[in-house]
Amino acid sequence: MMKNSGPVLFLCEAGAQTGFGHAGRCLAIAAALRDGFGRDSVFGFRGDQAAEEKINAAGFRTITVEDFEQWEFGQESAVVLDLRIPLSSSFFQRAETADKLLVSIDDPTPNRVHCDLVFYPPVPQFHELDWSGFKGTIHRGWEFIPLRKEFRLAQKPKERFFPPKILITMGGSDPHNLTLKILQALKSVTGDWQAEVVIGPMLNNLDKINKITVDHGKRVKLLHDIKDMSLPMQRADAAIASFGMTAYELAACGIPQMLLCLSEDHARSASALHASGAAVSLGKFDRISDRKLSAELQNFISGQDSLKSMTAKAAGLGIGQGAINIASLIIEKSKN
Repeated sequence: MMKNSGPVLFLCEAGAQTGFGHAGRCLAIAAALRDGFGRDSVFGFRGDQAAEEKINAAGFRTITVEDFEQWEFGQESAVVLDLRIPLSSSFFQRAETADKLLVSIDDPTPNRVHCDLVFYPPVPQFHELDWSGFKGTIHRGWEFIPLRKEFRLAQKPKERFFPPKILITMGGSDPHNLTLKILQALKSVTGDWQAEVVIGPMLNNLDKINKITVDHGKRVKLLHDIKDMSLPMQRADAAIASFGMTAYELAACGIPQMLLCLSEDHARSASALHASGAAVSLGKFDRISDRKLSAELQNFISGQDSLKSMTAKAAGLGIGQGAINIASLIIEKSKN
């Protein structure tokens, strides 16, 4: 029997500035808990209305949180932290008094040392974290990256077509206008190619994107209101993306990808995919000139042998079952 039969609580943020990646991976775990183990979840959430509506649309209740420090524990069977905010010792003392199982996801903050279960992708930053006082269990690897169920795909070789169809996806909010940057750089790329561009729900500068799309003519198509991102990913021959959960989703689909990163931390995380051979990371977006970006795009799109190699490397990572793996360990630990 579980120590507490209440819902699993997820504490997370999402919005135009923070993106939807953290909330998205929490949703993946919550869905795995519900679909695989009959366990309900609730979200203690802070962020934009559009992001909150996505959580509600997935069938989960949200409770608006102004200050995570002030959360009053109730009947939660476990508490999953996906925050970038260091919480105070009093928060964790109250959690211990309430006998809560604490879980964290890819957590760089000191919150992790208070948790019973922690999960990480194989990124290099992990080795620099201080684990003094930690008494929990660490699970680290490609198999602990929580993706939605549409990315639990059977890995099989993907046939490449010519001209290549490129998927461009820079996240739901694209705060640094990378979609526009890529579309401008593609003007200098020669040869045959086609592109589909995902327009996120919180994206700015849509008028400029529309204008440059007209300049590209029939080569470029905009995709609005995408409900299932796995579908455009699966029909693409390659992708250009900003690093985040999207990069792992592309790898799960076996799609070769070129990555731009929003931060130095993202650049270091992306280096793991680059080192695996499943992706090419260009590092932080503002460290690459427009001329260099065009040259990299030319090489990426025209490098058929390289694209095939990346496809095989991505399939070999075994990404896709992370949400189920994490949900299973939460349920198992909750029974102890």
